[in-house]
Formats: sequence, structure tokens, C-alpha cells
Amino acid sequence: MAKFIETLDGLMGRILDLDARKLDLVADTTAMKAFVNGGEKLRIHESGTDKVFALNTHMRGQVATDLGIPKRYFDRMTDDAPHLLATNVNHWLKEEPNRRMIRAYTDQDSPTHAVGRAWLSPGYRRLDHVEIAKTLLPEFEQLPFEVQFKQAAVSDTKLYIRALFPGVEREIKVGDTVQWGVEITNSEVGSGTLGIRGFIYRLVCKNGMTAAYTLKKRHVGRRIDEDGILSDQALQADDAAFWLAARDTLRATISETRFDEIVEQLRETTGGEQIRRVVEATQVMQKTFSFSDEEKNNVLMHLAAGGDLSRWGALNAVTAAAKSAPEVDRQVEMEGIGWEIANLTPKAWEAVALA
Repeated sequence: MAKFIETLDGLMGRILDLDARKLDLVADTTAMKAFVNGGEKLRIHESGTDKVFALNTHMRGQVATDLGIPKRYFDRMTDDAPHLLATNVNHWLKEEPNRRMIRAYTDQDSPTHAVGRAWLSPGYRRLDHVEIAKTLLPEFEQLPFEVQFKQAAVSDTKLYIRALFPGVEREIKVGDTVQWGVEITNSEVGSGTLGIRGFIYRLVCKNGMTAAYTLKKRHVGRRIDEDGILSDQALQADDAAFWLAARDTLRATISETRFDEIVEQLRETTGGEQIRRVVEATQVMQKTFSFSDEEKNNVLMHLAAGGDLSRWGALNAVTAAAKSAPEVDRQVEMEGIGWEIANLTPKAWEAVALA
């Protein structure tokens, strides 16, 4: 269960450790066989390669989607009828032959076994976490103000790095100060692209909010060899134009000009229609943003306790509730919803406020 608990040094150590254990392989599905032995496994025997992969949750979902097996049925077979699951998977692997890339981590205790973490098209362009760290983090050393790496995490699907700039602060309203920062996200397993966003940190209650994607690029580079194994040369190849764009986007995001634009927008959320009935307003937000019942109740609790029934109060109730999310991926999603609330049209906000 990934949470924001790692220091930047700890994160870098983990990234380097995981990078050393990476295994990427492309093979025909006809050379694959699913079987059950203490959990579902996938064996690949092709071109002298003999590997056994255990499937993590993310890869299971990708396999189900690719083979056209409804996810609910896939999960039910996983829990209640694993042999039936193997039969279904093997049928479609052979019936509809294709080539697929598997991304995995090798098992340190067994060189022929690995944990599969992604099931992807052979044309998938890799953009690995270690490259993000090596290419973008040095940019922070050039800044003329203090930088604090506040939060960092690696989940099964994404990397998160957050930096704050303590010397760059503004008041949204009297006594309510926010600090500027930036968030960098990446996925190695097909769960999103490289993202560079502004990050707002509210000092009064230590809430965070991601603000506006400023870079959304498809993964590039990392072509595969004809034999299906990624060579050292391919691993080192870069798309120079992409990295220049990423660097320039990071610099633009960090700028105080961008911060001032966001602050002005947030100041506007302190006025306008006020929420009249907190329970009903929270129910509308639940429906609009797909909160679970537990998330809705947490938002309601923070909204009622905060005593601020403006849009600013509502978005901060959501970002406060985000801290209770069990997984870092959901926490970040809810912090992004705070920014979505700030950007609601007047009509959409009235649907919440006047519910």
C-alpha cells in the first residue's frame, strides 16, 4: 500500500533498486500459458526464453481488457475458480494470437520467476522513472529560491515527486496562505503519461491540491529489438525534443507568473454563491466526482467542521478528505478534484451550492 512517506533520497534508492530488477520481454501469445499454482501465473517459452510471471493487480486488469474478458468475471474466476480462469485465458491467447510486451520485476531468489506488472502493446514507448529523476530533478538545483521535496512515492502504477518552494507564498484571503510547488508524475506500466503540474499547499491545514496539467505527452523512445528483448542501446536512447519540451514545461510551471494566475483564480472561489445545505451539496459532489460513500462522508465532515461554505471551503473539504485515502493514487485523484471544483462553471457550482 503506497503512501506519501518517502524522502527524496529514500525514493531515489528505491527507484534505482527497482530499475536494476526490471525485465521487459516481448513474445507471441501462442508461446504463453496461464496456470494456477498458489495464484495465477503466466509461463513464456519462446526463443530460448523460459520465464514464469506472477500477475499483479494492474497487469490482471490489462490482460482481462485485452482478452475481452469482463473484469468482474475475471476477478470472480480469480477468487472462486482459478482453473477456469486459466482455461479461459489460454483459449484466447491461442485463439487470437498477438505479440505483447510484459514489464516485470525479477524475483531476487529465483532468476526464472518474476512479478509481471504490465501487459502492453509491443509499440509501447517506455519512459522510466529513473530517467525522470536523472533528467528533471537537476532543474531544481538552478532555482533562485529554496526547494523542499515534500512528498514522494512509487505505487504499482505511478511515480509521484512533489517539491515545495517555501519562499513563494500568497494569501487567498486574510490569514489563509498557500505555498507554491510542482508535482511530477509518471507511469511505467501504461497508466498515464508524464505529467508536470503546479501544486498548491495550504499552510493553515496542510492540504495539497494539484493544479492544471501543463504537460501530457505520449511515451516516446525505447524501441524493441527484432528478437523481442530490449537491448542496452535501446534502453539508453532518448527523444531529445521530448526532453527539451519536458524541461521547458517544468520551468514554465515553476514560474511565479503561473502561481499568480492560479492564486487569482482561487481568490475568486471565496466569493459567489454559498452552500445552503451541506448534506445535499455533498451528495451532488459525490455524484459529480464519483466519491465513494466513505469519501462523501469525509468531505461532509470537513465541510461542516471548516465553517466555510464558499467554493473555496468546498474544494478544501475535498483535499482534506483526500488525506484519508488508503492509496496514494486515489489521494492524488481527489486533490485534483479540488482543482476541478475551482474550475466549475457558475451553473455547475450553483447545482452544488443551491442543492
